[in-house]
Amino acid sequence: MRIGVVTSAYHPEVGGVETHARRLCAALVAAGDEVEVLTQHAVSTDETIDGVLVRRFPLTVAASNYRFSLALWHYLRGHAGHYDVLHAHSYHALAAVPAALTNRTPLVFTPHYHGTGHSLLRRALHPIYRPVGRRVVARSSRLIAVTHAERELLVRHFPEARDRIVVIPNGTDPARAAEPIDEPGRGILCVGRLERYKRVDRVIRAMTHLSDEHRLDVVGAGPARDELEQLVRRLDLSDRVRFHGRLPEDAFAARMAAAAAAISASAHEAFGMTVADALAAGLPTVASFIPAHRELAVMAGSGVPLWLVNPDDEVALADALRVAAATERADLGHHPLPTWSDVVLETREVYASVAPRVRLIQHRAGAADR
Repeated sequence: MRIGVVTSAYHPEVGGVETHARRLCAALVAAGDEVEVLTQHAVSTDETIDGVLVRRFPLTVAASNYRFSLALWHYLRGHAGHYDVLHAHSYHALAAVPAALTNRTPLVFTPHYHGTGHSLLRRALHPIYRPVGRRVVARSSRLIAVTHAERELLVRHFPEARDRIVVIPNGTDPARAAEPIDEPGRGILCVGRLERYKRVDRVIRAMTHLSDEHRLDVVGAGPARDELEQLVRRLDLSDRVRFHGRLPEDAFAARMAAAAAAISASAHEAFGMTVADALAAGLPTVASFIPAHRELAVMAGSGVPLWLVNPDDEVALADALRVAAATERADLGHHPLPTWSDVVLETREVYASVAPRVRLIQHRAGAADR
């Protein structure tokens, strides 16, 4: 199959959608498909990443939350027919709109849907955007939710799409082999885009209730970094909380190998990929008590070192972190969470169902022919 993947941003930019899209595209290429990523960037470039051709179209509007490329619209209008399927990502970004409204190529839509915006302005604009979002949903032959919790939220807001929504959980990657960083104390790893809804501030406040042997390693970038760094200084935690920004893969693997525990305090997630990856590595993990994380806990099953807490209770959060950081890593062997090979098999079946001219042949390697 020839697949065009439309997303607002792509690796090396960091975020849950970006990580999902990269891993899915790499797995599709490994299964024998021809994949092109159509995305937006400050500079127009074409490059190949993991065997995937990534076309970056110049931004017309560069605002971080409302990025928009007119060149991407024009390209989709003229070239969408070159693909057997378009697969658009994220209800909360504008890139999905031209994939839906400029052509008639079969469309699969993964909304990564949170049901709201993540700032006062974005929450206010969310209902105004709903008619546009409804048109994208109506145009989509299939919608892929990454958890049943996300599916329920989509059905609540778009009941007309109920019969077109399938659930395909995100996959996990095996932990990358790395020599752990030799540092004293117990490292707690917090990974993700630094937005307010990720509630990293709660994690920082919880550090005041932990002994000096505990340190917090924050990996990721985003608009909340400045205020988070100010909070660290106000709480006199500069020696115990470090901001690493975006890390190369080898450096991140070393940081993961050195961690005693992981934490995600996010208020909204469609899935919770950082939690899933930590669990797949056997890393004791603390996560917010939100529907996506509760569903992950059920998927992971018993024996997985996972504590679900309310991050607004910083004492309870600190207690969970203390216990997690003192717990040995789990030796899970073949963990029960899905892999990206599982995900790509199910996703390719969805593609074949919306593009009937494609004949899907599942070999052991998952190759496909027309």
